Parts: sequence; C-alpha cells; structure tokens
Amino acid sequence: MQEKFKWMRFYSPKDRPIGPHPIPMWEADFGAYENRHMWSEVCDFIEEEHGNLSVLIHPHSLDGDYADHTKNALWVGDILVLQIEGWRQ
Repeated sequence: MQEKFKWMRFYSPKDRPIGPHPIPMWEADFGAYENRHMWSEVCDFIEEEHGNLSVLIHPHSLDGDYADHTKNALWVGDILVLQIEGWRQ
C-alpha cells in the first residue's frame, strides 16, 4: 500500500486498542483534504487486498467523528463494534 499510494501518511501499528477501535490497529491517512478524490481508488485497493483483515475506512469530514465512524465509513471485512457510545451524534 505504501508503494502504490506514496502520497498517503502511514503510522506505526498500535499493539493495543486505541480510541474507539476495539483491537490493535494501524492507520493510513489521506494526508490532506486535496487527496479526497483518491477515495475510490484507495477503497478499491483495500477491497482487493485486505485478506482476512477487518478494515475501517473513514473520512475526516465536517460532519464530526461520530458520523465519520458510522454513516460516512466503509468497512471491508468483518464489521467490528466501535467504542463510540457517549460520542456526540
């Protein structure tokens, strides 16, 4: 993924649950709002390459974190229950 999408930012894997994520995870970021047009290409790649991983793809929109992790999100693989109770809807 790093080779195909060099413009993205990639972060180190986390070895524990963090934020709303119930299991260890890693993050790849679109890097800038200007890259939003690449959404479909990135989603297509992840759908083809996710293997047995559960992948949450979500934007950082003006709708807020709750919407970005629910109605604005795309899951590839198993959908996990996020720890978002109490978040402003």
